[in-house]
Amino acid sequence: MTMRSHRAYAATQRETSVSSARPIDLVVMVYERLLDHLRSAQLQMAEGADSSESLTKAIDLIVTGLEACLDKKQGGEIAENLAAIYNWASREIMQARLRRDPSMLQGVINALQPLAEAWREHAGLTNDLFEAANQPMGMAGAEARSVGSAMAA
Repeated sequence: MTMRSHRAYAATQRETSVSSARPIDLVVMVYERLLDHLRSAQLQMAEGADSSESLTKAIDLIVTGLEACLDKKQGGEIAENLAAIYNWASREIMQARLRRDPSMLQGVINALQPLAEAWREHAGLTNDLFEAANQPMGMAGAEARSVGSAMAA
């Protein structure tokens, strides 16, 4: 399958997943894509490649996918705390980009990973179930990861 075919398939898979997902599943998907972009940016930085696209997408996911969904009135202290974490994460990502420092991104990943796991657990998804639901049928290992990376793009 060509990269173009992978991207087309991934886009269809992503649209199908999003349109049939529960709201809580969408939050989990945003966290997963956010972490994927941060990890990609880390690798790009380590290799001396341009990480700006991955970092821009990560910040966009925080701002439009996580912060925008917070209901501070109904969510109270929890929503306020999440807003503070998201604000901090966005600032750290921007600083990491300016300094070209992948270790700063690891700090963000370390802070967001437990939140992603908590949302996954709250949604009733195990890591295996969630990963399987987001991978194309019949693919495994590195092949599935490459399609997953294309989905995040």
